[in-house]
Amino acid sequence: MLGIIEDYKELRQNLGLLIDKSGYRNAYIADKVGIPASNFSQKKKRGNWSLEEMERVLTVIENQELEDLFLLEIIKQRDKGDTITYEQFRKEMGWS
Repeated sequence: MLGIIEDYKELRQNLGLLIDKSGYRNAYIADKVGIPASNFSQKKKRGNWSLEEMERVLTVIENQELEDLFLLEIIKQRDKGDTITYEQFRKEMGWS
């Protein structure tokens, strides 16, 4: 369950990046979600979106390419530890 909360935090933090990569203009998205353009720009810069605002923005910009980009960002941020090869893993698990 903690993973879900971490994913939410990552999404909230990276929503500005997703907006930039979506190809839509800020003014267009702001109009579609009902947020004044100046407030939208500040929210995008600060990342202080409410859950409802995030949902409305994602409804406008969501597509498979953006979803893949977001998942890649999560993987990059989580991939900060040491890794082992598949063969090392097999040995540690006693499978070889």
